[in-house]
Amino acid sequence: MANILIIDDDVAVREYLATLVARLHHQAFQAATCAQGLAQLANPAIQVVIADIYLPDSPPLAEWVDQLKAKAAGRPLILITGEPSEELAAKAQRGEVMAFLSKPFELAFIKGLLARATGAPPSPAP
Repeated sequence: MANILIIDDDVAVREYLATLVARLHHQAFQAATCAQGLAQLANPAIQVVIADIYLPDSPPLAEWVDQLKAKAAGRPLILITGEPSEELAAKAQRGEVMAFLSKPFELAFIKGLLARATGAPPSPAP
């Protein structure tokens, strides 16, 4: 079981991901803002970060990703986007982020990402 931090201002998305995380036998922590998410990253028990790239209090994309990377301190970082871009793809290729979740989410994709992020074999479907 891993501790997964979900940062998203959309309550429905955050709750949906938290439910999926729980069904995959992980513990979900939630934050609705950049400030809340960065504060929760001070918790060393957090093992994986899933964060939306556009939040009401987020700085420009590159700065937000840099802040997340710095606070995550090597923990896997998965970004949520409804609009993939070349800038995001370049960050993934440079290893700055582990992966992107594109909206709408698919359970099988999330399951595989969390297995990779936690180093655990994929669990059976919930």
